[in-house]
This record gives sequence, structure tokens and C-alpha cells, in this order.
Amino acid sequence: MSGTRPGTYFSLLGPVQAHRDDSPLPLGPPQQRALLAMLLCRRNAVVGLDELIDGLWGGEPPRSAVGTVRSYAYRLRRALGGGLLTHGRGYALQVGPGELDLTRFDELTTRARAHVSAGDPEAARDLLARALEMWRGPALAGLPGPQARIQRERLAELRLSVLMERVELDLRLGGHGGLVAELTGLCLEHPLNDRLRTLRDAALERGGREREARTTPPGAEAPAAAPTPTAPPHLPVPDQLPYVPGDFTGRAEAVRDLLDALAPTAPETVVVCAVGGIGGVGKTTLAVHAAGRLREHFPDGQLYANLRGVREDPADPAAVLAGFLRALGVTDPALPEEPRERAALYRTRLAGKRILLVLDDARDAAQIEPLLPGSPTCAVLVTSRSTLSGLPAARRLRLDVLPAAEALALLGRIVGEERITAEPAEAAALVERCGGLPLAVRIAGSRLGTRPAWKLADFRRLLDGRRPAFGPGFGPALPGRDEPEGSVEACFRLGYDLLDAGQARLFRLMVVPRTPTLDLASAAALAGLDPAEAERHLERLTALGLLESPAPLTYRFHDLLGEFAAARSEERDSPGDRTAALLRLADHMLACAREAYAAERPGHPLVGLLTPTTARGASFEAGPPHIEAVLAVAVQTLEARPSAVGLIADTLLALDPALDGSFLWAALLTPARRVLRTAEEQEDLRAAGRTGFLLGSALTRLGRFDEAEAALHDAERAAAAAADEVVRTEILICRAVARQGRADWTAADALYREAIAAGTACGNAWGATNARSNSVSTLLRLRRYAEAAEACRLSLTAAREGGDRYGEAHALYSLGIVARQGGRAAEAIARHRESAELGVRGGYPALEVMNLISETAAHLAAGHPREAAECGERALAATERLGWRAAQARTLRLLGTALAEYGDHARARTRLTQALAHLEALALPEAAEASAVLASLAPPGH
Repeated sequence: MSGTRPGTYFSLLGPVQAHRDDSPLPLGPPQQRALLAMLLCRRNAVVGLDELIDGLWGGEPPRSAVGTVRSYAYRLRRALGGGLLTHGRGYALQVGPGELDLTRFDELTTRARAHVSAGDPEAARDLLARALEMWRGPALAGLPGPQARIQRERLAELRLSVLMERVELDLRLGGHGGLVAELTGLCLEHPLNDRLRTLRDAALERGGREREARTTPPGAEAPAAAPTPTAPPHLPVPDQLPYVPGDFTGRAEAVRDLLDALAPTAPETVVVCAVGGIGGVGKTTLAVHAAGRLREHFPDGQLYANLRGVREDPADPAAVLAGFLRALGVTDPALPEEPRERAALYRTRLAGKRILLVLDDARDAAQIEPLLPGSPTCAVLVTSRSTLSGLPAARRLRLDVLPAAEALALLGRIVGEERITAEPAEAAALVERCGGLPLAVRIAGSRLGTRPAWKLADFRRLLDGRRPAFGPGFGPALPGRDEPEGSVEACFRLGYDLLDAGQARLFRLMVVPRTPTLDLASAAALAGLDPAEAERHLERLTALGLLESPAPLTYRFHDLLGEFAAARSEERDSPGDRTAALLRLADHMLACAREAYAAERPGHPLVGLLTPTTARGASFEAGPPHIEAVLAVAVQTLEARPSAVGLIADTLLALDPALDGSFLWAALLTPARRVLRTAEEQEDLRAAGRTGFLLGSALTRLGRFDEAEAALHDAERAAAAAADEVVRTEILICRAVARQGRADWTAADALYREAIAAGTACGNAWGATNARSNSVSTLLRLRRYAEAAEACRLSLTAAREGGDRYGEAHALYSLGIVARQGGRAAEAIARHRESAELGVRGGYPALEVMNLISETAAHLAAGHPREAAECGERALAATERLGWRAAQARTLRLLGTALAEYGDHARARTRLTQALAHLEALALPEAAEASAVLASLAPPGH
């Protein structure tokens, strides 16, 4: 069903128009209509933002391209009243049956061909005439941009093909008398179209005008200027596919996809498939292998051209056309000089033939455009390191490196299976060292193949000693098409040499931080670029296959490309350049984390006490890749510049809410200790206190209370000496939580009261509220029920007034505990569920776990062991997801108790035994309770 409003109808076969109930819709300026045309040509499919930009402007879009496209889309959505949907960084226009003239045209021609097959040429002729009457002039008339030009020429060829089908049917039905004038005009319009001349001659002959047939078309003033192409007799079918290595391995799914796409039963338009990927990944080998298997589907031949897209001298399309025309029987004297005439003759020669074209190593869509056939009986297979976003491909395949098993099989076919069997672990390590890149595996295999006495282990150590491996002169020159001869480095350098200075610098700096990926904002900060400029550079690098983009605005290196980039950085960038890049990135990460801290802890005074940065803030999405990237950059920056420890300590401190939300505390331990050691060496008390606090927090949450208390004691001393009272408040709270974990309720109460006083005195109201909320469990253990209830009330009010989502959820959790202790189990369960829901919505999985555990306890208190067991199982799964061992131990104890109470002693015994092991390992006081319940169960078999 269409998403546009009922009664909407689109027209492409002439000027682009849209009507609703016979009233035209305002579609805006030509470029906006060109955007609509691109979406209509790919109706109901998502067209990426990059493809739209490429289609409107080509290789040199303006700086405002992204904003302009989004503005056009917004205006079109308003004009159309719906149907234009946003999908990530792309758009899709929903077009229903009968709402586009091109779709109707295709339907009529398909029905006509069915009538021809059924022996009803008269009905077929009428349908084709109706289809052709839908054209109101040249398709997409007056629209700018390379994509409009491609589609305009494609649709013109389509119209001409259908027109010739209609003429042939007219001839079969005896209508030759009225065709001569029409065909004479068409021959003048298309002077190189042999098929039109043949049809005109047939019409003349059937009308008794044989002497006029096979002469120069009327009105041609200089017949000698364009010799009629002639084909030599017995012209062989072109078969230009190059050699495919006999060791071709794997790629079964990719081959199947290409075969399915390129061998349609009744194509209505030219099928174009595009295979992309980094250099050396095997694009050419795959394409030629698949093309070879398609020979029976294309009996009129296979044409092949290496377009040298990443070379300094890419192939000229006019020269490629000349080669193709010679293969199709056109002699040199008959080759037109003008490129457009040459392209027209080429398409004429291909008309009606079943020929497969393989265009290898294309630079961009502009290079391919003149080589595309017009006849739907032909198909095209393109390979390129570029994404070719402007190419109207029916199928796009991004080729990745070989899976480990296929890479190992390829190596075995080159060096011999017996060597793989003799050293299986070394063989696996070797293909891993090759990064699964087929070119690297072939180079390694070729060298080993000529040295049968070498051990695989020795060869791998040789590779590990090279920086980069597979560098110039490494191994023999290999025959290849998308892999240049020589080395992997030479293959990568072809793309690198196409970069301008700014792109090359960003490429080199991207490898400096030891992180698996970088997002756009981080890459821009790393190089000190405006994000818009950085995005243009990154998209160029991705288009050339020098970077991968696993997610929108996220970038990474293939392993060997990373080594290549590192080698280029060592050549061109000084140690100072690389350190400055790391400092810019760390500064950016602190700015991002500061924004996230302010959003998660509104009103917290710490935000204003972090190290000033020059970076612009950006949204910081907490999650494993981001946090681990920050930690890696933090350590690396300190290695390069130990004096930056203040900046790094604050960056880690600003991660506190994100760590709380993701529960990645274990990942923090080693980096925090490294930063703390540097702070002590630099005698930076402020950094030592802040890092020590974060280290102590991590150890507390991991249940390592002895280590936590030692770290927190030192951190408090450093914070006090540095007069860092806001952070000292947080340290006191964490010390109280650690004492609480040891069931030392009196000490915990004293620390909480001290934290409330310190927070109030220094203006850390957030910290004082947090201390009050956390103290509830301690107050309940000390039987100070009224104080506990009042602490909950004050915490909830403060959190809601300050817009503190975490504080609100935590206060509700505390209220649940108070209700359970007061014998109000139903109220407790309701509070915990409300708090858990807030925790899930706010991205606080630790709060979800805490509430599930307390809800389990509330069910037990209410005398509902079955419900307690069900809730306990959910809590256990949640603790395992977080890796929170202390919470897991407590959950196992409650779950075992619930199972025991409703009589499932076997499962109870299992859970309690597990709980006891965890509790004793963590030295938690609940071990005695678990042991008592376990002892009360009947022995197995009784």
C-alpha cells in the first residue's frame, strides 16, 4: 500500500511531475525534482544520503550538500503529504501500484510481450502503442545532475527499444505504408542505429521501393563523414574474460548472489551488479569466476576491461569503447571519433544481444556511465574499491576478507594440504596474520610453495618481524587484476596515492589511537578538523576502500591496512604530531563525557570542576565500545605525555555515570591503576584523589571490599590535601557502601552522616542527596525506621525537583526496601517495579538488578516462594549479563531459599551450593544464611 495520500500520481516520462486528483503538486526547483526522480527510480527502496549527494552533484558536492538534501526531503514530504520516509541516513519513497507512469509503461510492455508469445501480435502492438503514448518528451527533462543524466539516457534507450518492437509488429501486421516516414525521421535522429536502418529498408521494400532501400538516409548531407560500420564475416563471439586462478576458494554465497542477480529469466532493464571491497580482497577473481559460470546465459559473448580506477592513469571510457567495438566487429575506419557517437554505436551493436560486460577496478560512476548498454538483454558486473554510490546497481555486494576456514583452505591449496596438517596451529595463526586478505594469503602461500623446506612457524615469525608485513619486495610478483603485482603494500599504496594532503593526514592519524573504531566526532577531534570537513575526508577514504564503515559515521581499519597506515605515519608524522593528536582526542572525550555527566547528574557541581577543554561538546553514548575506547586512549595519552594526568583523571572521573549504567567496572581497574601511578609520580594530588575514588568505586561494586577500602582511604587523603571537597563527598559515600557490604552498619552510618555534612558544606547537594538515599539500608538495619522513611522522602523530592532520573529511581528502590521492612510487601513490589522500569528506560541496568533482587526478597517476605523463584531467575540472568558477582551471589541465595520453601529441594540445593561458593569467595556475610538454609534441606535421596 502506498504511503502517499490517495489519488497521487507521479510522472517521469517527460518533465518530472506529481498530481493529486488532477491537480499538480509543487515540487520545487529542478534540483529538488532531481532528488524526487532518484527516489522514484528506486521506489520503495532506501536510497542512502551519500548516493543522493553523488547523484545530484557528482564527485565535488558543496559543503552544504547534506543540509540541502535534508531540506529538499523535508519540502517534498510536505508537498506529497506523506510517503517519503527516513531510514537512518537515507530515504525511501513509498509508491503504490499504478502511481508511477514508468511502472505503468513497464506493465504494458510486459503484457505486450506476453501477447507476442501467445501468438496475438495485434493486441501486443496496441499495448506497445499505448505504452509509448505515455511519453511527454525526453524523460526527466531539464533535471540537473549525473544521476538524472544516466537515467535519462537509460530511459531513452528503453523507449527506443520498445518503439522498435512496435515497428516490427506493425511490419508483421502489414502496416509498412505508414512506417517509412516515421523510420526515416528516426534514422536521422539515430544515424548509427543499424536496426532502425534495417527496419526502414524492410518498410521500403514491402512498399515496392527497393531501389531506395540500403541507401543513405534522406537529408544526410555528407555520407562519407560517418562510414557505415561493417562486421567481418564469421566474427568470433567475444570471450575476453581473463584467467581465474585454479585455487579459487570459498565465496559460495557471494557467487550465488551474483549468479542469481545476473541471470534473470526475463529482464526488463539492464542488470548491473557492483562488487566492492578493499584492495587485495579478491573482487576481480570473484567477478571473473562468476562471469565464467554465466557463459551459457550470455551466448553472444563476454566483454572485459580493466578500468585501472586506482591508478594515476585510469582508463579512458572512449578507449575502452573502441576496444569493445573492435571485438563486436567494427573496423578502425568506422570508429566514430566523437565519444558520444562511439557510445551510441556501441549500444546499437549490443541491441538485442545477450552479452555480459565485466568492468573491473572502476574509479567512479562517471567512468562507467558511457560503457553501460541500453539493451535489457545485456548485463554488467562492476568491481571497484569505491562505493560507486551514483551507479544504478540492482545488486551491491561488499566483499569482506575470507573467513578463517576459507583462508586456511586457500593456503592449503597453494602450499599443499600435508603442510597444513603437519602444523595446523601455525597455519591458522598464519592466515590470521594475513588478516584473511586473499592477496596476503596468496603472497604467503606462493613464497612457502617455492620453499618446501621452510616451517610455517619460522615463516610466521619472519612476518611478525616485518613492519609492515608484506611490504615492498616481499614475495613473488603475482598475476592479478584488482591486486597489483608485487606486495600488499603496493596494492594499498595505489589508493593512498589518490588522496590529497588533508585526506592522507587523516588516514595516517586514524591509526594513532589504539581503538578498534572511531566515530566521526572523534576522528575530527583527532585531526583538529571541522566535522563536516572530516566527514568528507572519511567518506573519500571509505569510498577508496582504505577505511571500513561498520555503522553510520563509524570507521575502522582492516588489520593490514592499519599496519600500512602506521608505516605511513612513522614516515610523515613526528612523535609530537601523534602526541598532539592524542591530546586533542582526549580533550574531545572529556568534553563528551562532561556533557553526559551533566545530563545524568543534573546540578552536580563536579561538572564545573573538571579540567577545561577546547573541544566542542558532543553526545556521549555510553556503551562498551565507547568506554573501552576512552580507557585505551587515556592510557596511551599518558604514555606519550605523563604531565597530562590531570586531563586524563578528569576524563575517567566523568565516566562515573556511564560506568554505573554499563557496569563495566572490571574494565576500569587496570587503566585506573596506571593513571593513579602516574598521578603519584607527577605529585598531582587532585588527580590521585579523583582516580583513587573511581578505582575504589570499581572495587566496591565488584565486591572486593578490602582492596576498595584501602584505595578509598588513600583517595580521601589526597582529595582532602587538594581541598577537593566535592570529590571527597563522593569518596565518603563509596566508603560507606563498602562498609555496608561488610555488614558494618555502625561504621557505614557514620560515613553517610559525614558525607551528608561534607556535601552540604561544599555545595554538593547531589552528593548529599545520594548519601541520604544510599543510607536507607543501613538505617533499617539499625532499626531507625522513621529516619529511613524520611531519607527516602527527602531523596525522592530532591531528585524529582532536580530532574535527576537516576536519583528518582534510586529513591523509589529505597522506598521499596522501607515498605518491605515495614511488612508492606505489595507496596514494596510495586515500588521496585516502578524503579526498575525507570532504570531500564534510563539505561541503568545495575538499578534493574538491584530492584529484581529486592523484589525477590519482597515475594519471600509475603510468603509467595513460587513468585520469588520466578523473579529470582530473572534477577540471576540480569546479574550474569552484567557480570556483577556480588549481586549474583546474593541472588543465588534468595533463589535457593525460595526453591526450598516451595519444596524443590534438588534445585534449591544446587542454587544454594553455588551461592555459598560465591559468597565465601567474596567474604560476604550472607554466606552464613546460605549455609543455614542448605543445612536444613534433607540429604539427597531422602
